[in-house]
Amino acid sequence: MMKTYYHLLAISLLGMASSHAAVTLYAEYHLGETGSLGASNRPLDSSGNGKNMANEISGATTSTGTAGVSAPGSTHYLDTSGTGNQGWYSNTLYSSAPTLVLDNFAFGIYVRAAANTAATRGDVFTIGGSNGSFKLSLGSNGWAASVHELAWIGSSNGTVGSFTANQWAHLALIRSGGTTTFYINGIAQAGTTALTPVINTPHLSVDPNGTAYFDGHLDEARVVTFTSGESTANILSTLTIPEPSSALLGGLGMLALLRRRR
Repeated sequence: MMKTYYHLLAISLLGMASSHAAVTLYAEYHLGETGSLGASNRPLDSSGNGKNMANEISGATTSTGTAGVSAPGSTHYLDTSGTGNQGWYSNTLYSSAPTLVLDNFAFGIYVRAAANTAATRGDVFTIGGSNGSFKLSLGSNGWAASVHELAWIGSSNGTVGSFTANQWAHLALIRSGGTTTFYINGIAQAGTTALTPVINTPHLSVDPNGTAYFDGHLDEARVVTFTSGESTANILSTLTIPEPSSALLGGLGMLALLRRRR
């Protein structure tokens, strides 16, 4: 767990050491912080672009938690476990300005679950609600990414060995120059796709059909856009560490402490 965190932190700090000007925050869901949830715990977008989750699917009973928060800069997470089916969706990623581009964008989220079973599996974050949408999920083999009903991005049904019970992971999809790559804790997974995504109704904690729900914890979901040729390190750092960079200052101190201890 700690090794994974420091790996992500190192990637983030390296990216933030260079310019962030070419990576733009498109949507951000803090998922549990004060002011981050609306009616029926609908996640609100803090980016200023108004990409709020406007509808819930049996989501009113979901709670927030603070135990073992992992995401840098976060103090709370969204808990969808143990209280039935919870999920949210919105029509704002593509139907209202600004609209998300079809290339040179990325999205990511921190996730955790108590177990990988049929009861806990589901889509944790999608950028669409129909066939062809890109998704991050918990699959039967582990953390997974796919093009809904069309193809897997990375290993089929998830990456074997990527899931550990009660351990946070950061999942991300980066589409750059027409190619989409799946990242787990900042590490690229084998197997990319050139398929163009369908972008319409983003979903959190539920698949586009509204029939399978993720039973676990969600934190710090973000969507970003970037200029052509932007470095992967910069993109991942924006997905994993929020701006302004108070978290960066703390991270630099932590990194310095780790180096001294070595």
